[in-house]
Amino acid sequence: MTEEDISSHIDDIINSLNNEGKKISREEIKEEFTKFMEYGVPVDQAKQTLIKKYGGTAVIPGSSSSTRTLISDLKPNQSSVKVLGHVIAVNPKEITVKGESRTIHYGILGDESGTIPFTAWGDIDLSKGDVVEITNAYTREWQGAVQLNLGDRVNIVKTDKEKLPEEAFKPKEVKIRDLRSGMGRVDVTAKIIKLEERETEVNGEKKKVFSGLIADDTGKAQFTAWDDLKLKEGDVFRIIGGYIKSWKGIPQLTFDSNATVKKIEKSNIGKDLPNLIRMPLHVLVEKGGALDVEVEGTVIDVRPGSGIVVRCPECNRVIQSDICSIHGKVKGISDLRIKLVVDDGYGAVDSILNRELSEKLLGKTFDECKKMKIDELNSFIREKVFAKRVVLRGNALSDSFGTSIVAKDVDFVDVDVSVEAEKIISELEDLL
Repeated sequence: MTEEDISSHIDDIINSLNNEGKKISREEIKEEFTKFMEYGVPVDQAKQTLIKKYGGTAVIPGSSSSTRTLISDLKPNQSSVKVLGHVIAVNPKEITVKGESRTIHYGILGDESGTIPFTAWGDIDLSKGDVVEITNAYTREWQGAVQLNLGDRVNIVKTDKEKLPEEAFKPKEVKIRDLRSGMGRVDVTAKIIKLEERETEVNGEKKKVFSGLIADDTGKAQFTAWDDLKLKEGDVFRIIGGYIKSWKGIPQLTFDSNATVKKIEKSNIGKDLPNLIRMPLHVLVEKGGALDVEVEGTVIDVRPGSGIVVRCPECNRVIQSDICSIHGKVKGISDLRIKLVVDDGYGAVDSILNRELSEKLLGKTFDECKKMKIDELNSFIREKVFAKRVVLRGNALSDSFGTSIVAKDVDFVDVDVSVEAEKIISELEDLL
């Protein structure tokens, strides 16, 4: 039994205790539960025994009476989850656990509300296209997205396709700006602006994979094609039946031979693609991530760690006392950065500006900054950028800590105070 499975069982027990669970520590419950497992007590019996011992009476969630949860409603750290969906993709993977080789399976599950990545930690009999009822699964967060885990107590039953509504299988026509991680099958028309080919190994066989960038008049997105679908850079294609994954919040369209790919001979898409997509911060935060965006807001904080820092020459990590956590004792290299929090009144993002962009905002060179005392430089940075409005351009990433902009460019924004005041007064009048 993995630590993830044990944690899920402990969640069940604590949830069933309700307020009673506050009177006992999680570690104590875990210790007793682990002893039951060592003695070979069945899992459900052990859980019911502990619930009764600590005053709980509720039936463990996830029993046959549990109701189905839509994929779009799943949240991190839920236990005893029951879902109904169809397998969009499933692949085996060899991993090493405590020095031993182990085969797990990972893939994508979808229903009428969206899709979710899953990981199965044991042997499963699943194939692409199967419709399944899954009970006693649990969720975790991985790289800012919810992931479904199928542990040792999961129950998977193959069932009829008719149990899912028709919209679970019908692609939804969307623009690139509307792509979100977890969306179901989509219908996207876009121009291939970058295409790369690489070779990977799947189930012991070498396979060609194609990836790159697609774009329409609303934005850009990454894509991965698992078959040679005769894509060509510069052509416009309609891709029906792909699904959306994400990396650090940036949506990625994934598709294979099960998708329908049609070349569009005459299309206005791609004739005048924008270099940057301007986006309000609350939209960006809700979306999670995006490529080549431009956002504007006021600097509401200059975070500690701004100014002169020392980096490892091998991995570029910031180090202290010439000690890198990865490479040990190294001869550090000095650098300059500014860590900002930018807010537009509706949302906020972090951004770390590199040396070039820091010099641009400060109006001083790196060498000039190095000559200043630490307190003097910190005060200068704060005076120069705090409460100033800036525009950031770059890629937006998200994780469990929030959304951040990997800035490629930054500028101050000239603010006309009288115009801004009139705008605020007008907005206030609309509220009255």
